[in-house]
Amino acid sequence: MTTLAARTAASHRVVAPSLSRRRERRARGRRPRAPATTRALFGGKNDDDKNAYPSSVRAPLPLPEAIATGLRCALDGAKVAIASPSEAWKPLTAATLTAALALDGAGFYAASAWLAPGDDAGAVRALASKVLLVAVDGAWVFVAPLIAIAIVQQVLPLLGEKILFDALRATAGMPSATVSDEDDDVDDDGDASSSSSSSSSSSSAFVVHPGRRARVEQLEASPGLGIRGLGVAASRAQSLASLTALVAPLGVGVSFVPVGGPIVATALTAAVAAYALAWELLDPYFDKAQVGFEQQERVVWDNRAALICFAAPFAAGLAIPVVGPFGTAVAQGAAAELVWRVLEKDPPAASGE
Repeated sequence: MTTLAARTAASHRVVAPSLSRRRERRARGRRPRAPATTRALFGGKNDDDKNAYPSSVRAPLPLPEAIATGLRCALDGAKVAIASPSEAWKPLTAATLTAALALDGAGFYAASAWLAPGDDAGAVRALASKVLLVAVDGAWVFVAPLIAIAIVQQVLPLLGEKILFDALRATAGMPSATVSDEDDDVDDDGDASSSSSSSSSSSSAFVVHPGRRARVEQLEASPGLGIRGLGVAASRAQSLASLTALVAPLGVGVSFVPVGGPIVATALTAAVAAYALAWELLDPYFDKAQVGFEQQERVVWDNRAALICFAAPFAAGLAIPVVGPFGTAVAQGAAAELVWRVLEKDPPAASGE
């Protein structure tokens, strides 16, 4: 009996510290985990830092103001982009147009091959197949340009970055990077000065804002996310695919409702497409600002009303086959207004202003 009691007491002494350590770990709680794609590429360390709200991003706008600001950014941003076109317009448009046409053709062919009613289909089945085919084709015209833009952003990332930052420089009252380099090489030459003045006439139309200039220079000097950008792009695609998979069945089901059903389904598709487009257009900014995926997802979702209202006109234009992709560069440049009015905190003005 004495031996048994001694053994029992010893086992309690061994187990008790182990239980206490487990309780301490449970009390501290589990660290939040990043999405599977991000963890696979970069591990799960520093999750608290990843989930922190970026210090340079302002608080989300209230709903009525967010809607008005988003629409205003689309209008003013398009004016900025057209008034100060970037040298990267043509290559970005050509690449996006090529990818969009290929995706359109492949998508329409696949949908017609899989969803077309057979010869022996009954009247109800044939009608359902035709309605479903129209719904899928209608959704695909919105989705295909977004996939094309996402592909181009990853294969040729410098094109979208240059267009966005040329627009950011213009709205800060700065000449384009190309013009400023030429001005450094040429001094007091009549022809050079006249050409540089005409080239920078678009930027001179904007008010010089020292705070914005400093922020643009800071972003341009940033090394960006580097190899982490691949993980961010993969996680963004996963997040948008999950959102689409959640909304798509609802849209297809609503499309069968007479009269108003197709309209509601189109509105849902357009909203998701606009949300995805705005996120893709802001990718160069997030990269230079070194904003990770978790932070991006939170910022974009918190500002979804403004972003959807901003991107909805561009998403509708991009959905037009063949012609739509020609507006990609305008949409990319217009995102500069979104950066200043929705995301970036107001830079401090210089003393004496």
